[in-house]
Amino acid sequence: MNEVLRTVLMFLFGAGGLALINIIQERWRVRYQRKAEKEDRAEEREDKLDEISKQLSDYIKKQDEFNKKTTAHIEEMEKSDDAQVEALKYVLLDRILYIGQSHIKHGEVSFDERKRLREMHDVYHQRLGGNGDADQIMKSVDDLPLKQPKTA
Repeated sequence: MNEVLRTVLMFLFGAGGLALINIIQERWRVRYQRKAEKEDRAEEREDKLDEISKQLSDYIKKQDEFNKKTTAHIEEMEKSDDAQVEALKYVLLDRILYIGQSHIKHGEVSFDERKRLREMHDVYHQRLGGNGDADQIMKSVDDLPLKQPKTA
């Protein structure tokens, strides 16, 4: 009986030992699986972060290119505006001088003509930054006698 008991005990301890080894193996497998999953998630986050960083970098480059083009376009427009203002100043100065000399030649000016000429001169001199070339003509026009309205 001793022999039978020994065999039964060996069988039980052998099966229990095998079960214990299986439990330990399963715990190690689960632990390594969790570790691998964590590493996979970390790699995915890193990949997403790299992708977002690349997209952001591309966006910043495009924005910089747009800003450069916009700045260049604005500078061109400002140059064009400056040139147009200069051209308008010369045209307005020419008109003021021509009209003013015409009134001086005739020796008189109507109230409305003088008012329009004064407004032209104000735009030329104050708003467009004229240099005062028309000031003497305007003084002479202001000194002219007013035309008398024709009565019917």
